[in-house]
Amino acid sequence: MGGIFGSTTISTSDKRINSMRIQQSAYGLTQPLVYGKNRVAANMFWYGDFKATAHTTTTKSGGKGGKTKTKNTTYTYSASLMLGLCETKIRDIGNIWRDKEQIVPKTEGGVQLKPIDQLGFELFDGDQNPVWGYLASMHPDQAVHYPFLGYIACANYDLGGSASLSNHNFEVISDITFSDTIHDANPADVIEDFITNPRYGAAPSLNMADLSEFRTYCAATNLLISPALTEQRAAHEIINEIVEVVNCAIVPSPDGLKIRSYGDTAVSGNGVTFTPDLTPAYHLTDDDFIGDDQPVRVKRSRDTDAFNHCQIEYVNRFNQYNTETVEAKDQANIEMFGLRTQDPVKYDFFCEPKIARHAVQLLLQRKLYVRNEYEFDLGWKYCRLEPMDIVTLTDESLGLDRFPVRITRIEEDQDGLLTVTAEELALGSRSAVEYDLQASNGYQGGNEEPGNVNAPVIFEPPLELTDGKNQIWVAASGGINWGGCNVWASIDNTTYEMIGTIYGSARYGTLVSAIDADDTSMQVQLNTSSQIFGGTLEDAEVDATLCKVGDEYINYVDATLDGSGRYTLSGMLRGRFDDASSHNAGESFVRIDRAIFEYDFNPNMIGKEVYLKFTSFNGLEQKEETLDEVTAYSYTINGGRPAGVKGLSLQSAFEGMSFKVQWQSAAGATGYVVQIWSNGVLLRTVETTNTDYSYSMDEAKIDGIQRAYTVRVTSKNGSIISTFAELNISNPVPPQLLNVYTSATADSITVTWIPSEVPDLKDYQVWISTNAIFDPDTTAARWTGTENACTITGLQSTTTYYVRVAARDVWKPTSWNYSSRITQATADS
Repeated sequence: MGGIFGSTTISTSDKRINSMRIQQSAYGLTQPLVYGKNRVAANMFWYGDFKATAHTTTTKSGGKGGKTKTKNTTYTYSASLMLGLCETKIRDIGNIWRDKEQIVPKTEGGVQLKPIDQLGFELFDGDQNPVWGYLASMHPDQAVHYPFLGYIACANYDLGGSASLSNHNFEVISDITFSDTIHDANPADVIEDFITNPRYGAAPSLNMADLSEFRTYCAATNLLISPALTEQRAAHEIINEIVEVVNCAIVPSPDGLKIRSYGDTAVSGNGVTFTPDLTPAYHLTDDDFIGDDQPVRVKRSRDTDAFNHCQIEYVNRFNQYNTETVEAKDQANIEMFGLRTQDPVKYDFFCEPKIARHAVQLLLQRKLYVRNEYEFDLGWKYCRLEPMDIVTLTDESLGLDRFPVRITRIEEDQDGLLTVTAEELALGSRSAVEYDLQASNGYQGGNEEPGNVNAPVIFEPPLELTDGKNQIWVAASGGINWGGCNVWASIDNTTYEMIGTIYGSARYGTLVSAIDADDTSMQVQLNTSSQIFGGTLEDAEVDATLCKVGDEYINYVDATLDGSGRYTLSGMLRGRFDDASSHNAGESFVRIDRAIFEYDFNPNMIGKEVYLKFTSFNGLEQKEETLDEVTAYSYTINGGRPAGVKGLSLQSAFEGMSFKVQWQSAAGATGYVVQIWSNGVLLRTVETTNTDYSYSMDEAKIDGIQRAYTVRVTSKNGSIISTFAELNISNPVPPQLLNVYTSATADSITVTWIPSEVPDLKDYQVWISTNAIFDPDTTAARWTGTENACTITGLQSTTTYYVRVAARDVWKPTSWNYSSRITQATADS
């Protein structure tokens, strides 16, 4: 496409990198265990086949027209790689983060593409993986088998212009989730797999009791979690943390490990119902307690431990898994006793704001409302009691009468004495309503897909608008996330060159209803939410409100909003560069302003077809489309319409053997067309590159000599012409001669007259006849000459003669304005 753009070429090249820089591959890292759906950083454990690919782009600089062409060679890099994710089985991959860029599902051609497909990754889910086929075929000596590692692999992964792998994070969806649509996991399923999994379980041989109560409670209350265990920690710490925060407790039992719920209210959710068993196992009285002094001992937690403001730190799935804090307060308690805030507790296995809010509310109620602790001793016959069992206490000294408590701890001494610790069973304190919580999504700009440009309007403006330069103008716009686009051009629809950038939408659309050539208002519909503003008559007269409708350029005064993107433009000044014409509904409308993209082209491109592509980017100039993704728009260059001819005038008066017209040079004109008309008939058409033209008598004789002409002149640029300027000129017949006098003798008559003032006078003629009604047109003149007097001899005496005189000019000698008839008699001989 070098014929379109400038002449001077400068070539530059980036330094080529020959090996990949490793930034995120570490030996000995813990392979995470992921349950539910959470964000995990990938760890590269193999790469190869590093390649560098050269790309040469051409850009322009140096002002309009492109005086300098710069060729720059850059390199993009690729490598084949394997990235480890986790040891648990993977169901799917959700969103992907590449540095700060978020890749989300999108639809192309009616097909939804997952982020993993957009980047070209292949998922190995960790369930008896086969050997990666690419590795087996290209590097069989390195084809190590990873049957139980969840990882992704990609052959020839595009690294962009950097020879290092960007930081990649993946939203891993584990095989252990609550359902196909709810991707968090039930804590019962998490703990069961965490303990008993035969490959990575903390204690695969541990006897697990029935977890149905625990599972039902977590499902009904929607206390679901998505832990990503990325660091080595003691298994019991992880299990205790999960169980405690979901309002449950671990119960060591001869029947196996049990997990019981503190829930004290029936609740339904997620298709299940949890009904707490609040039936006391025993009704204990003073007869059952061992010890006479103080059978039931009461302890109350300190006021400083009774927090009325609790906080949980969690990772917000709706804000790219960034850490946020959710809180719960008891305002009444705060107003009574002052604010007592507990330090935030980190539970990053919560990923849903409303679940974290529910958990922190339960934590607050447990801290604030369950304050009294009861301790008593029992004999061996109560050895079947377990923590989380409910009993009632009756103690006259404390005024307790079948007071319900829940056992939290049982200790046995060497004599079989059971010391039991219980907390008050304040019904309702261990249950909380789940409130929906608006997600704090934060600002995630830059990840929006820009979408394609709306169909652009491509046209060539009148050269009067471009100072005579041949230009292509483009009006382009896009959707809500569209921030602009880069513009690419080609003459073969194969090799494209970037020619500029568009920022922001142009204002364009269509004509709503047809208009005639004499209409002064129109209604237009824009294809974006842009606004059109009115102006003054003075604005319209200086093109401040210029618009293009079809091929006509129009200015307007008033703009009235009629609906979404619909305006009525009135007070129009029609036919700015051409005659006003009629237009049909649906014809293109473009508001001519600074949002229009302008680009110069060489005149030798006139008549050729070019192709334009527009690669959109979003408001932060990110997520730019590739050339392969966008449509090519073709346009045949015609050459811009030159400015109309101005200053058409006679260089000198129309007299003599020719006349000459002249005009001002028109911007963008490669030549001019001159037409000679007379009486509505076109006599002659001449093309010239001069700004003047002479029409001679010789040409007039060929065309037919006329006394009045219309000269029409238009400028042209290739085959494009402007409107015609007209000049009416004439060279009238010399006027009648006045003050004609005669005198006679017996055989002669002398005729005199005042000389004609015609500047291109040729001569005079005199006719004489004895017939009073003679016709000079059919009668031969008796005298022809340039003097203003003559004597005609050879006449008869005493005879009456009739005399007529006329002047003629050089333009049309046969045209006459005859003088009045004069009667003169000769004398008697």
